[in-house]
Formats: sequence, structure tokens, C-alpha cells
Amino acid sequence: MKILSILFILIIIFPDKSFSETNKNLSLDANEVEFTSDNIKVDEQNKIVAASGNVVIKNNNREIIADKVVYDQNLDKAIATGKVILTEKDGSIYESDEVVLTNEFKSVVAIPLFGKLKDQSSVSAKNFKKNDNGKSFFNEGIYTACECDFKKQETPIWRLESKQIEHDPKTQTIYLKHPVMKIFSLPVYYLPYLSFPDWTVKRRSGFLTPTYGYSDRNRFYIKVPYYYAPKNDPTWDMTFTTHQNGKTGHADQLNIRKEYENTSLETNIYKGNLDTNKSNGDNVFAVNLKALTSLKNNWDMTIEGKYADQETFMRRYGFDGDTSYKSYIELKKINNNSISNIEIYNIQNLDETSSKNEPVLAPSVSHHIFNTDKKHGYNYDIKLNAHSIYNDESYDIKRWFGFGNINKKLYFENLLLDADANIGLDLYSIQGRPSSDTNDNRYIDRISSGFSVAASNQFDFISETSSFIIEPKIQLSSLFTTDRTDEVPNRDSSEFILDQANLFLNNQYQGRDNIQSNDRLNYGITVLGMNETFGDFNFFVGQSQKLSGTQKNISIANKDRQSHLINSMSWNINEMYNFSWFSLYNHHDLKSDTSDFQFNGSINGWSYSANHRSVNKAFVSDNNDREELALGLSKSFANWKTSYSRTYDLKNDTEELISETLGLEYTGAGYMFDNCLTVLFEYKSTGGTADRDILPEDSVYITFSFRNLGDFKYQPTAITKALGKSISN
Repeated sequence: MKILSILFILIIIFPDKSFSETNKNLSLDANEVEFTSDNIKVDEQNKIVAASGNVVIKNNNREIIADKVVYDQNLDKAIATGKVILTEKDGSIYESDEVVLTNEFKSVVAIPLFGKLKDQSSVSAKNFKKNDNGKSFFNEGIYTACECDFKKQETPIWRLESKQIEHDPKTQTIYLKHPVMKIFSLPVYYLPYLSFPDWTVKRRSGFLTPTYGYSDRNRFYIKVPYYYAPKNDPTWDMTFTTHQNGKTGHADQLNIRKEYENTSLETNIYKGNLDTNKSNGDNVFAVNLKALTSLKNNWDMTIEGKYADQETFMRRYGFDGDTSYKSYIELKKINNNSISNIEIYNIQNLDETSSKNEPVLAPSVSHHIFNTDKKHGYNYDIKLNAHSIYNDESYDIKRWFGFGNINKKLYFENLLLDADANIGLDLYSIQGRPSSDTNDNRYIDRISSGFSVAASNQFDFISETSSFIIEPKIQLSSLFTTDRTDEVPNRDSSEFILDQANLFLNNQYQGRDNIQSNDRLNYGITVLGMNETFGDFNFFVGQSQKLSGTQKNISIANKDRQSHLINSMSWNINEMYNFSWFSLYNHHDLKSDTSDFQFNGSINGWSYSANHRSVNKAFVSDNNDREELALGLSKSFANWKTSYSRTYDLKNDTEELISETLGLEYTGAGYMFDNCLTVLFEYKSTGGTADRDILPEDSVYITFSFRNLGDFKYQPTAITKALGKSISN
């Protein structure tokens, strides 16, 4: 016994003697105990050694510093008193008034105990025991991640109190009996038992921090997650979460993650009994899966699948906010001058009125080749595509097309001539049509060709403080094709909007379904400005003039020879003021049919934004006016950010509040209170909505984030009702 060996040597060499030599040091080898003190007194008859004054005892497991240590050889017992400090091998530091060490200093009893763990969290206990197996027991223990000194009786922001806290280093687990969570000394929740991995574990099976809350719809609810991580296989894990709603039922969620050499996989499965728009106590089931994998020859594959057997319960209970589910397999290969793509998909609409529009694409195969000859100024593109689509608003269509384009650029100082020529072949097999489409032509072919010539010139105006570039552009564009607009369903460009991006395309509709013979004159002017005082400015205005041909099969009311006037503008003056604008003006009366205006900036730490959007009902297929105004204001100071936003529906000359939110957010790197707790406040109000499963809401949320423990969200009923009442008044 190592410590006994040292003390036995002391007893033999120094019988019944006392010492007053500073830093007396005795040790055997590197694996044994080092013992130093200012004074040592040996009682040979009773085999007791007493050391006092800066006593330091070291072994492989810990270092002990004390004012006085008395060792009884007969009992194999050492008592350290005064200010006793134990520094463990893992970096934890404990302090006590009295520590009893037995079994070669492997077993420890401390009364009381105050500790600072390696992660700077704190622990205290009325008494502490550590046996020779390394297990630690904190009786009447208190744990917190807050910065506090239990010895000085400081009260932390939050703490966990437990009848007994056990730490088992072999299993790397901390066990708590009857733990109680207290915030600001108020008890928040109680559990009979709780266990979690210690600070040495990166992942471990066990219960994660539960989440509690309250809402008008669900009443009291609790979410309890259990995490499973196999010890011998780090490539996968899973989390099982039970969602218990006091009023509306329950659901279970299983999340599984798996990593292979070239593949990652994640899936979520939901099953339960919940109140839905269909019925109360409805048995529900949903699943989603996503996989990413790298194949040979630079092919990447993505697989994603979603399914819900009851239309919108996933959205109602916050599991998934999507309004439609797209399940697909996609393979993509990207090289320096080509893109290849293979895709199969199915869309499930979560809307009881759109069951006739749940397309299935099986499959779509496309190959795009492009190249640039900078030396001679040539560019070419070749696109090949074949796909079959079913139940696309009751259309079943097979498409095959090939398309080739060649481009030539000629530069004459500031003048640029840009010429394009293309040819395409489209084949259709119409397997099914809705009853509203009386055309019975099943097999359709079409050859199309087109060319365009554009000229643009840049005029530069540069000074020491400013620079302006004015670039006018004019283009003559022609398309030649067999007229198939009455036979081919227009599925890829029916909601056509002309803008700056497609104004100078040979086929402005972009899709292949709606190709028509026409001649167009397209023109526009771009102005770019940079000034040290007035900032950066970008302005564009343009229009398309139909010279001949047709313009059918689109929903825009204005089908005259002259298109809308396209206008876009952005002006970044400085960080205080920024504007952007997009609008399409009817060329007859110059009234805007659609517009999007944004104004934002930051002044003295206050950030603001305003966004106004409007659409004329004659401009879209559903024949409904749209007008919306969104306002936002936020302020950042120190480690805080406050935010407020309101959104109004302004259609039909009304002013209806759609939503309102008020938030208080902590943005610091750590935690807000004592670097251990963050409290966030959010008020949320929503008005009427067309979604039958997302009901109007008027709620207050308070979220507590605890260092080392996770989050707790609370929605106080009293505050929610009070705020709702004050707003309504």
C-alpha cells in the first residue's frame, strides 16, 4: 500500500519526532504518492502521523491541499481539515471543511462539499462520498451551470436540487433521484428520476431535456425525447419523442440518422391519435425520408419522400409546415461543359380541393451541353429532354424535345452586336385531358426555329467622385413554328410575367409548351450610377413590341401589340436609406398592374423595413386583387435585439391586420443571466387565414434556455388573455 509505505518509513525513521522544516518532500517513484508539508509529527506508539501547514498530497488520481492532515495507520484513515481543496484528474475542483480519506486515499468522504466542475458548472452537497471504484455520491446535492459561489450561499438563477446525485465514471453517467428544477428559487418541474451523460461523453443513449408548454388549442403539453446511440457503431443514432397534448391527443415521432461511406440518410416517422379537421381522436400517420449519396463518374443522387395519410395534421401540430409534399429521386452530373439530370417525382397536395392536381413525373431525363469559344466569340447550347407526367390538373402527357442554340458576339469599341439562332423539335403524346378540354388530338409534333439580333452600346461618364453608365439595347426577335397552341396544353408558362430577365429571350415564355410564331421588337435602357454622396443607383425600363404573329394561351389580360412597360430600380444611398422597386405598367393608362416596393435601412441602431406589394386581379388567373403592406422595426443594443412587425391586407380598400409579432432576443455568444440562462419573449398574433388547419392565434411565448440543459418554453394563459383583451380594446 503506497501511502502506508510512506507513513511506515516516516514512523521508522522519525519515531516520536516532530519537524518544522519547510517543503519536506518524500516520494517513491513516479506512480506513488508525493507528500509535503511544513510540519510533520509522528506518534510511533499509536501509529499516527500528523502533518500541518501547507499540506499537499498527490497521487495519480488527485491532489489534496489542506491545513492539517492526521493519518491513523491502524484504521487506514486520514482526516484533512481546515481549507481542504481536492483537484481531480478530470479537472474538477472540490472544496470542503473536512475530508476523510480511506483505502489508500482512493475513497473520500467530505462534509460539506462545494465543487467547480471542468465545464465551470457548480455543485454542492451536505455530504459527499467517493468510493475506491471512482463512484461519487452527492447527498442533498445542488447543481447549476450559473456563475455562483455556493460556499458564500449565493443563489443561482436556476438550479437542480436532488436527494442524491450519483456520478459513475465507468458508465460516464450522472444519476439524479427526485430532481427539482428551480428558476429564481421557484420550483418549475419535478421528476422521480433523471440520468444523463457526464461531461466526458460526446453522445449517449438516454432521455433528453423535456419541453413543457401551454396553448389554447392543446392546453398543457409535454414533449419528452429519448436519444439512442449504439456504443460500438458511431455511424447511426436515433431519437424517439413522445408528444403528449392535454386536450387534443398524442403523437410519437421516430427520427433515425445513418451515415455510410458516401451516403447520408435521415428519416422521421409520426404516428398517433390527434384531433384533426376530419374528426377528433383521428388515427394519423406520416413519414418523411431524405438520402444524399455520391455515385461513380461524378453522379450525385438525392432521394426525398414525404407522405401524410391525413391532409394537414402535420402543419396543425408544427411537425412540418409544407402545404404539399414532393417525393422524388434525382440524379445529377455536372461537368465543365455539361449538365445531366434524371428525375422522378410525385406531389401530394394537402388541400382537399386539389386532388386533381397531384402530378407524377416518371421519369424526366435531360442533358444540357454548352461551350464557349472566347477566341472566335461563339457560344452554343444543346438541350435534350424526355419525360412523362400524369395527373397534372387531369392532364397525362409524354414529352420529348431537342433544342440547339448558337450565339455569336461582335465587338466594335463600345458597340456590341449579339446574334442567336436556334432550332427545336417537340413531340407530344397526350394520354388524358380534363373534361373541359375538348381537343382529342393525342399525338402532336412541332418543329420550331428562331433567331434574334441585338445591338447595345455603353456610354460612360466618369469623374473623380461619380461614374455613370448608360446602356440602351434594341433587339429584333423572330420565331417560326407550326401553330399548336390549341392542341398542346400550356403547363409550363401559363402564369407568364414579362420582366427584365426574359425580355430579350428569343422565346419569352421560356417553357416549350407555349411556342408561337411571332416577330418582336424588344428594347430597353439600363442606367448604372455610383456617387460618393448619393450612393449606388440601378435603373431599367423596357418594353416588347409585337410586330406580327400571335400571343395566345396566357392569362395576361393585356394581349395588345405593346407589352407592359417594365420598370425596375434600386438605390442604395447608404446604410440609412435603401430603395428597390419593380412594376409593370399598362401602356394604355400607365397604371401599375403589379408592383413591389421595398424601403429599408438603419439609423442609430434602429433597423426598419417597409414592403408594399400589389397585383391587379385582371393580371392573374384567379381574378383576385392582392395588396399587402408589411412593416418591421428592430433595435440592437449590447447583446440584445428587439423586433416588431405588422402585416396588413389592403385589398378592396380595406385594412385588415394579418399578423403582428413582438420579440425580445438575446444575441450574445453566451447566456444572458450569469452566462447560464437566456429568457426570450415573443408575442404573436395572426388574423384570419385561408388554411383551415392554421387557426388564428393570439399568444405570448416565453422561452428559457439553460446552459447544459436545453430549452423550456412557457406560454402563460393570463398574459395571453390580457394582451388579447388590451389589443382588442
